[in-house]
Amino acid sequence: MDATLKALVDLLIEAVPTIVFFLFLAWYLKRTYFQPVGAILAERKKATEGVRELAQRAFEAADKRKSEFDRAIQLARGEIWDEQEKLRREWSDEQAAQIAEARAQAEGQIEDAKKAIAAEADGAQAALDRDVEGLSQKIVDAVLERRAA
Repeated sequence: MDATLKALVDLLIEAVPTIVFFLFLAWYLKRTYFQPVGAILAERKKATEGVRELAQRAFEAADKRKSEFDRAIQLARGEIWDEQEKLRREWSDEQAAQIAEARAQAEGQIEDAKKAIAAEADGAQAALDRDVEGLSQKIVDAVLERRAA
């Protein structure tokens, strides 16, 4: 066992420079490679998070503006609809007034035509009344002449 222990101690003594070299190499790589790379990655992450945060704020601002535009468009549509409804009512009122005026004119023309027809009928009746007397006299004379003959 002494031989094994002596071999193990000799092996350990020979391995000390390798262990020291390995520790030095680990410290050197950590100092010259891993810390700068870690710093660069941390800076990149910080910059990325900053950009993400800016993008999120820009998205929220754009969403807010979109909501404002949608509200403004809806108000404008409402105003346009109100204006169109007002114009439609005005046109409807104008049309109703024109119809009422045309109806009044037509009724006036009908009344004038009725009066003209009544006057014409009265004139025709008066002419008939005048002619009836003359015709009846002629008929009586004609009948009496035939009897006398």
